Amino acid sequence: MLLKKLSITLITVVSLILPSFSVFAAEVILGGQSIGIELDYDGVMITGTYDISIDNHKYNPSSDGYLSGDLIVKVNDIRVDSISLLMDTVEKEIENKHSISLTLLRNQKEITKELKFQENNGQFTTGLYVQDGLTGIGTMTYYNPATHHFGALGHMMCDVSLSSDAVVKKGSVYNSYVKKINPSQNGTPGEKVADIGSIQIGTIYDNNNYGIYGQYDELTANQQIISTASIDEIKEGEAYFLTVLDGHTITKCSINITHLKKQSKPSIKGITFEITDKKVLSLTNGIVQGMSGSPIIQNGKLIGCVTHVDINNVHQGYGLYIDWMLENDK
Repeated sequence: MLLKKLSITLITVVSLILPSFSVFAAEVILGGQSIGIELDYDGVMITGTYDISIDNHKYNPSSDGYLSGDLIVKVNDIRVDSISLLMDTVEKEIENKHSISLTLLRNQKEITKELKFQENNGQFTTGLYVQDGLTGIGTMTYYNPATHHFGALGHMMCDVSLSSDAVVKKGSVYNSYVKKINPSQNGTPGEKVADIGSIQIGTIYDNNNYGIYGQYDELTANQQIISTASIDEIKEGEAYFLTVLDGHTITKCSINITHLKKQSKPSIKGITFEITDKKVLSLTNGIVQGMSGSPIIQNGKLIGCVTHVDINNVHQGYGLYIDWMLENDK
């Protein structure tokens, strides 16, 4: 059997010299909404293997060198980019009594391997677990009304369980509904448990080290305009971020910024902060997965977004300067 795409939640776990003026300052619409993200591979990713029986002998594709993270791009020179197309193509080749070769992309190089399969009463199994994309939950950071672009997450979305260097660039963003929170514990970050809705609100055109970026199709009800702060405007001390902890309701979470890194070019973990909001802590006990992209506001300006959690002290988190998000929004 071929298994459907896996789901992941979005925040990295244990996974800027100051300019004298603001180059990327903008007037943007403030985010904070929970979003569902779907990224589509340009092929079908192998996520694992399992044993099958061929001629009464146990067989596992790993013995033929199939690796988790290999991207299937062709079946007998026929291009495939989804699980359904992969299955249909393999079935037709089996019906036509053709031997089957798969073209795999590994480390940016194409390799070809024979596909062996077990057939029983017209059904076939390949010993390969596959997915044709990534899905996850994160937080919208901003919408830019001048460009109709959005920025979210503040870090790259990828499946760290796979040994692939494939970066997924394109996909879609949907509304999302948070059902519950699994609180964090030191050593074990918690997570938002959420459903991805059916309303598409944006199309993704880039997924890089500083976030998910795309064109928005539909704005949510929250359309508060806010100015962004240059790095040299940001100070240690009180601030807050916006995120969803229940349903679609955006919650304000008070924080204390404890350290600011001097950075002259895009880099992660520029802002170090701790959550001071007792009400939020009673629900989350710290930073949880799904808060990635939560916009951080200080003195009425958008200064950055939540990106990482300190796994050894889950009350402490890290943020990305908004300048670096704006610079990477091409």
